[in-house]
Amino acid sequence: MAIFAQIFGYLLGAIFSFVKDYGIAIIIFTLITKLILLPLTIKQLKSSKEMAAIQPKIKEIQDKYKNNPEKQQQLTMELYKEHNYNPLSGCLPILIQFPIIIGLFTALRQPELYVFAGNPDLLKIATQDAFLWVPNLSQPDLLMNVIPNGPEWLITLPGILPITSAALTYFQMSTMNSTSATSDAAATQMKVMQTIFPIMILFWGKSLSAGLILYWTIGNLFQIGQQYIMNRQVKGDA
Repeated sequence: MAIFAQIFGYLLGAIFSFVKDYGIAIIIFTLITKLILLPLTIKQLKSSKEMAAIQPKIKEIQDKYKNNPEKQQQLTMELYKEHNYNPLSGCLPILIQFPIIIGLFTALRQPELYVFAGNPDLLKIATQDAFLWVPNLSQPDLLMNVIPNGPEWLITLPGILPITSAALTYFQMSTMNSTSATSDAAATQMKVMQTIFPIMILFWGKSLSAGLILYWTIGNLFQIGQQYIMNRQVKGDA
């Protein structure tokens, strides 16, 4: 994944050299990546809408051939072909984000190697200047950043940024789940993930850099706004 870290680190470093603020640079970087992925995300939302249209027919096939999995699969695939629906199309934006997240994680973990290589002056500015309440975006955001004199068990808990990111992740996933038409089993699985994933964000907040959590937080805000606009458009078309 070093190649992704080099690419995204170079882009992040170029943005920072222009704005001279590491946090703002990460926010701009996040918006750029989300805008690049926007066509794929729109395709994912359209795929969800197509799935909603054929879901009653899929349910009918499942009920009619519940004791014949092979026939059920055959008719379901024929239904997909008839409606020109690819069940894997909705996964593409998620899969594409993995190298971005891993590359950005690597770059933010080692900014001296990937973001500010050969430029120690910019590295010093980026790692010493605070962003809002976070003194160093290359380090985790813990409660000690806002409660410096509390008991150790309290100040070492995830800070405001991971808490905000976890809350936004829960809200974004709940919004997505409420507008998706899925089977009962899939809906149950999505509800479980809706609970587990925010908890994972909190857990990661104790060890991952605040810069990466900032990326995830801004990305969630972008997706929530995007889903709101798309849902209004769908209702307007209806």
